[in-house]
Amino acid sequence: MNVQLVNSLLEVVLTLSPEEQKLFQEKLSNKHLTLLTSKPQTSEERLLLWQEWIDTAPKSYANLSDEALRRENIYDDEV
Repeated sequence: MNVQLVNSLLEVVLTLSPEEQKLFQEKLSNKHLTLLTSKPQTSEERLLLWQEWIDTAPKSYANLSDEALRRENIYDDEV
């Protein structure tokens, strides 16, 4: 468990106005309830959930150069 992250999130939430805190609580409760009660039944529903996750996943900009991806540069020459 990432206690430091949770504490940081708590600090942010505490800086919200009462209306914003209420909205945050509602969204958090709805999301938690949704996660607990709904399981995708069809492959289309699972695909939609996967695509939604992909859209929210962190983007990485650590790309390898074409030279680094060449087969001869991946494997050692020694046998």
